[in-house]
Amino acid sequence: MTRGRKPTAPHLKVLAGTDRPDREEKDAPEFDLIEDFPDPPQHLNADGAEMWRSLGRQLVSAKVLQVVDLYSLEQLCHAWQCFRKKAKADMEATAAETTALKALFSEFGMTPASRRKVSSGGSESKGNVFAGNGRKRATK
Repeated sequence: MTRGRKPTAPHLKVLAGTDRPDREEKDAPEFDLIEDFPDPPQHLNADGAEMWRSLGRQLVSAKVLQVVDLYSLEQLCHAWQCFRKKAKADMEATAAETTALKALFSEFGMTPASRRKVSSGGSESKGNVFAGNGRKRATK
């Protein structure tokens, strides 16, 4: 079975400037954005909790972290703490562990390739500079 490209979340399309009303998913669920970031889950060790706090604050500031994303963020922080624990013990992570960690990094835009797909929602963002290409402009 071949799979196509993984769909991009609607709010990320807006940030990237690639949002198109004609391709909008009408029944896509909307979740609340996180405004007050919670403390790290108790099961995270120092490495996991540090990632939770630093990454979480940045995602909240960028206005991309929704309530349901906390579960994926927890999974990322747990995978990171396991990776760090092995590294400190001078043990190699398995290929499956490394692949899973890279996939989680990509989900949160933490790789160079995944970062190119989105931009921050800051006021300096000009959106998609090519959005008007190929369209006829209305004359006044």
